[in-house]
Amino acid sequence: MSNKQLSAGDHITSKCTKCKDTTNHTIVAMVGDTVARVECNTCGGIHNYRKTATKKPAASRKTGAAKPAKVSRAESQWEALIDGADPAEATLYNIQMSAKEGDLIQHPTFGLGRVVNTTKPNKMDVAFSTGTKLLRCSLA
Repeated sequence: MSNKQLSAGDHITSKCTKCKDTTNHTIVAMVGDTVARVECNTCGGIHNYRKTATKKPAASRKTGAAKPAKVSRAESQWEALIDGADPAEATLYNIQMSAKEGDLIQHPTFGLGRVVNTTKPNKMDVAFSTGTKLLRCSLA
């Protein structure tokens, strides 16, 4: 970083209040050695100078064990429902399949799930690791 003394008319990066982004600005006013007001070179808005957040270099970040990934409530409920189930016994999902509560289903998008509830005439709630989905079916 250069040690050049800044003055009015110099260019600097700042957080623009109109653009809502960090853009290039021209210094309009100084108070002593500090930048007070700037003009956005993108939108022309004049506002107080807002420093941009600087990222810490990778070497100065804390090192240590990575935090364990948080498990969502839906995923923990799904794990409890699937516990002890054999994925090989799951039936492949299709719209015309007949289903009842407790059935194990393999969905092409959502993966392994368990039927939690069935609703007449042709719907079922299935718990997947991403949450409960309402799917179409035939009731058994």
